Formats: sequence, structure tokens, C-alpha cells
Amino acid sequence: MLNNLNVNEAQFAAITHGDGAMLVLAGPGSGKTLVITQRIRYLIEEHQVKPEDILVITFTKAAATEMQERFLKISNQKGCPVNFGTFHATFFNILKHTYKFTAENIIRERDKYKLIATILAEAPPEVMCQDANESYAQDTDNDLIQRLLAEISKVKNNGICPQEFASETLPQTAFEYLYDTYKKEMNRRRRIDFDDMVLLCRDLLLARPEVLKLWQERFRYILIDEFQDICPLQYEVVRLLAAPRDNLFIVGDDDQAIYGFRGSKPEIMLNFQKDYPSAKQVLLNVNYRSRRDIVETAGRLISHNKSRFPKAVETQNPMTDGVKIYSFTSKHQQAKNTALLIRQYMEQEGAHYSDIAILYRTGNHMVNTAQCLVQEGIPFRMREKPKNIYQSPIAMDLTAYLRYALYEDTVSDFFRIMNSPVRYIRRNYVPLKPFSMQELMSACRNEDYVVQNIIQMYDDLHFMKGLNPYAAVNFIRKGVGYDAHIQKQCLERGVDSREKFAELDALQQLAKDFETIEEWLSHIACYDAVMEKASADRQKDTADAVNIVTMHASKGLEWKLVILPDVNEGVVPHKKAVTDAELEEERRMFYVAMTRAKELLFLFYIQEKEAGNFLPSRFLNEL
Repeated sequence: MLNNLNVNEAQFAAITHGDGAMLVLAGPGSGKTLVITQRIRYLIEEHQVKPEDILVITFTKAAATEMQERFLKISNQKGCPVNFGTFHATFFNILKHTYKFTAENIIRERDKYKLIATILAEAPPEVMCQDANESYAQDTDNDLIQRLLAEISKVKNNGICPQEFASETLPQTAFEYLYDTYKKEMNRRRRIDFDDMVLLCRDLLLARPEVLKLWQERFRYILIDEFQDICPLQYEVVRLLAAPRDNLFIVGDDDQAIYGFRGSKPEIMLNFQKDYPSAKQVLLNVNYRSRRDIVETAGRLISHNKSRFPKAVETQNPMTDGVKIYSFTSKHQQAKNTALLIRQYMEQEGAHYSDIAILYRTGNHMVNTAQCLVQEGIPFRMREKPKNIYQSPIAMDLTAYLRYALYEDTVSDFFRIMNSPVRYIRRNYVPLKPFSMQELMSACRNEDYVVQNIIQMYDDLHFMKGLNPYAAVNFIRKGVGYDAHIQKQCLERGVDSREKFAELDALQQLAKDFETIEEWLSHIACYDAVMEKASADRQKDTADAVNIVTMHASKGLEWKLVILPDVNEGVVPHKKAVTDAELEEERRMFYVAMTRAKELLFLFYIQEKEAGNFLPSRFLNEL
């Protein structure tokens, strides 16, 4: 077997490692999948390890399937009892054996969202730090629920109680109430989520020594891929399973740890040899994927991180003119030039749209480019459908103002805006069919201050009717007092207002692309349908299409040509990244994005923004 292996010295050392712990540092494109699959083969053929005694853990089902297929191909077997699976699949299998769980016990994602929304809507006002006549039910959009579920997940994966966690989404008492109520309701329904699988498995192995011994005998050799993404609780369970033999073979790259928001802790990998002092270490430092200038440029960037294993990645690939940096005066110009670049690339012989990827920091930033590609007739596929920013409560407030200013004919729009900000207009005073200002004033005639508020409101509506969309949004925010209204709401609820104002800023910038309110409202009305169609038409894996992907989702993938737009402060690094640890994770994410490129890498940034300066990313200076 060994004589037939075409591997380098470091790969050979990793594959032929015997018993005990080993840390394999595997840089981008360094052949880590080859190392893992060949090591499995080596253990079976050279060490006579039973295939069923080997456990291979990955972070996604797709990665587990690919790993298994690669192994079966090199071992020339149709089937083999080596255990391939994700953390959650492995832990659920242990729980099934003891607790007789089935798939029915796993809560579905949509049911989880419904449960959180119900808890928020039915929570006592005094617990949620809100007025009795106000409800979180009005603000339970998917974004809010997603953030809360992520925070609940962090509490579980770090093995802490909710009192030890500082929520950024709800006041502390509200978050603790939500967490405890969610846990009680899950227990009542006999449901578990993916994080519970890890938590329950840890508790089971600690409480039942005979069960722990059973699984320690079952999994004598444990191999883990993408180890840098492990969270504390997963690591605790793995250590229990690996003991006392400690045949723990971990493969990963601390420079590609980008899932801190899910609770992963790259310091676990950095401290691995403290936990296992006799562990051997090998560095896979040859990049077989990317051209030399891409490897060297990315290496200069990541060298600015302090919390990392020092490493020098090399490549035998030739140097090319493969890294280009361009600035543009607007997002529209950036999108047009992205389309032009794709057209130019496709003029080459043998070029395919699928050779190209456009990588974004978040889904929100994809919209301009996607719309431009639709207009230019360039096929593309989105691995994730971008969030429709126009469906948020704030966006719906703004569009209700604009629609009512133009048409004054939709009662539901009036209900949405009449007390945003508060004007003390009671719902029972408002007719249930289209009405005039005089009718409304007549209904409120006994309350002079409300009548004055109505007159001012209609004056404001008539004024904004003649403005362009950008100016109209600005008037709603400053002239009408919507910003002050949002600030007051956030203070009453004890939540941070920065995210709300960031959303308002983003919406105001989107408005800048349209000349009239009618044009913008028409765009908003058809936006979701257009993006749904654009996404659905290009989802087929067989289609030759440009890939539009977030940086997070790009991990593990590669393309000949990679474009990174919006390389600006506030985007990369993200405006929420404040601490040194957060900035280092942002740098790692940018490093991951850069190292997806095999031949050509384009970095785009906006030099100026219509409503103020838009600074180039600090990462560009570090290159």
C-alpha cells in the first residue's frame, strides 16, 4: 500500500501515525481528505484494525458522504463498516441505543421557530420588560427568532446556564425566561434539537459508566475533520469517547475557524497539546489548489492574526498575475463591472460559468449583483436565498408610509403607521374602509391633541409625496420622528438599537438607486418573486452558472475565478466585529474566501458612498 502512495513527506507522516493522539494542521488545498481516507485504509490494512472500530466525524452530512465515497473508491470495496457521520448523527446514535429515540423526537426547524414565536407572544409583559399593551408578537420576524435560537445554541454548546450568558437580543430576564420556557416545553413534548443531542449524550456518558465503556470499546480510533470548528461540549464528549486509549486523530486549520457565532472555539485546537501532552503534530503546508501569488497574498493577510499556529504555506504552482484589486464609485458600478468581468472570462476557450464564484460577507449584499446578472442574462445559482430586507417590520413601516403618502387607500397601511411614532390614534376611531382625513378628524373630534396630530401627519404625508425615495426615507426618519420612535422602543425593551438603525441605514441606501417612490415600491412588490425565480431557475447542479455564495458557505469549495465584492470597512470586517477575537475571526473568514481561488482572484471595494465616506477594508492594507 505505502509504495503506491503519491504523497509528500508530511502527508506520509500523518497517514502512517500509529496509536495515540495526533494533531494535523492542514492548510487550504493541502490534501486533508486524502490524508484522512488513506489513514483509514492504513489502519485497516497495515494495523489490522477492524473497520467497525473506526469512527470518522465531520461537520456536515455532505462532507461525511463525500469522505465515505472517497474511502470506498480507494479501498475498492462496495461497502465497509467504518462509521462515517456528523457529530449530531454520532451522538444521536448513542442516545437511540439507550433512550430508544427515533426521528420523531427531533423537533423540526419550522416547529422550533413557531415555539419561540409563541413563547415571545405569550410572555408576561413584566418579564419581557415591555408595556402591557405592547407585544413581541408584532416583532417576531425570522431574523429575531434566528438570533435567539443562535443564542440558545451558544448556551448549550458552551455547557453553561442562561444566567452566565449575556444576550444581545433580549433583556437578561427575558432571555432567561425564554430559555427556561423553551426547555420545559421541549421536555413536555419529548422533543430534542440538535444541541440537545450533544448535551444529553454528555450527561448520559457521565452518569452511566457502563454505557461510556460500551462506546469506548466500539470506537477505538476516532478521526475528526475540520476540528477547528468544534465547540466545548462536542470536545468534552469526544474526549470521553476517546479515553483511555486516546487514539484521537484531529485534522483542521486554525486559520479557517469561522464559526464563532455557532459557539465553536478555535482555542480548543490551539490548546490540544496541553490536553494531550504526548500528541504528535504534523503540518500539511503545501497548497496544491492555488497559484503562488494567491497563496502568498493570503498568507500575508492571515499572518496579522496573533492567536494562531505559526505556519508558512507553500505551493509548487506557478506565479501568475492572479490577484487584482479595483475600486468603484458605487455598488451599481461594481455590479456592472462584475458582469463585464464575467463576460470577458467567458470569451476564453473552454471557459464555463461554473468556474466563477462571487463571495459575499452576508446574503444582504448579494442583491445588487444578482439583479444585474438577471438584467445581463448571465446564469447564476445562489446556494442560499438572500434574505428579503423589505419583509422586516421596519421596512414594512417605511413602505406603508410611502404607499399611504401616494394613494391614501389602504387601511392596513394606515394601521401600521398611525402610531409610529405615537399619535394616540385609537384603532376603533379608524374606519374599516378607505377614508378621508376629515372623516378621521370627525371621529376624534373630542380629543383636540389627537386632531392636531392627525393634521400634522397628513401634512407630512403630502410633503413626502413629492420627494425622491432617498429623501422620503430620510424625512420619515428625521422629520416625522421615526428614528426617535425606534430609539424609545429599544430603551423600553432594554435592547440595543444599533441593529435597528443599521437596517434603517441599509434601506435608505437601497432607496438611493431609484428616482421615484412609485419605481421603488414597484421594485419592492416584485423583489421576492424575482429573486425566488432567479434562484429556483439556477438551483440545478447540472446547470452551467456563476456561483453566488456567502463566505461562510464557501468553505471547502474552490473555483478558478473568485470575485470578492464590498471589501470595505463595516462589511469586511463586519461592523459588529469589535473585539480582537472578533476581528481575528473576520480576518480568518476573508482568508478562507481568498483561498477558494485557484487561478484568479479579484477584490472589489467602493471608494465613496453617496451618503458619506465608505472606507476600504483595513485588510487591503495588510495584503
